[in-house]
Amino acid sequence: MLFAKSRGFSSLSGGLYSRWMATKATSSLDGFNFPGPRALRNIAKLPLLDKESPERVSEIWKLHHAELKTAIGDVLTPSQYGTLMQRAQRCPLFVLPVYNTKRTGHFMVFVQWQDKHCLITYLDDYKRLGGAAAPYMIVSLFDDLVKTKDVALVRGEVFTDRLSKSDSSKLLVDLKKWYLGAERNYDLLIRFNERPVSY
Repeated sequence: MLFAKSRGFSSLSGGLYSRWMATKATSSLDGFNFPGPRALRNIAKLPLLDKESPERVSEIWKLHHAELKTAIGDVLTPSQYGTLMQRAQRCPLFVLPVYNTKRTGHFMVFVQWQDKHCLITYLDDYKRLGGAAAPYMIVSLFDDLVKTKDVALVRGEVFTDRLSKSDSSKLLVDLKKWYLGAERNYDLLIRFNERPVSY
């Protein structure tokens, strides 16, 4: 088996998830708590991936996540990864709309980058609870294979049934659009983080 079993949000829902968050979380002084990030070696068997071509690694990663209910997968080129990390470091905060497929209309999420991990929570929860707000989704970047396979792996784990898989996929696309898209998008990220009054 190439991948470890995925741990979906359903097994951590409600009070159990809150208690697990409280005992297993790492904290940020500026942001909210999140489950300790998982290393790529805890998700995939790296020695097996090392035997594959870069194209095959990307294909395996995407196919694996296509089968999961509470996780999505994507890949980045080394150049994209470097740009994303640089921009996320300068502009760690943002707000994005989610056009929910289960309900009419949309809701807003608060985005915060902490190193190679992007924590996403319901904006109203963050306003109300601050650092105690639970994440709806965590996007993690893995650079383990950048040097050997020319690919960075992206994994988004969903921790709420409020986000469908389709919603979370669109959210990842939007995240990449803002952090890897046109310069005007990056300019707005800078304004939001460094000159919020002018945003």
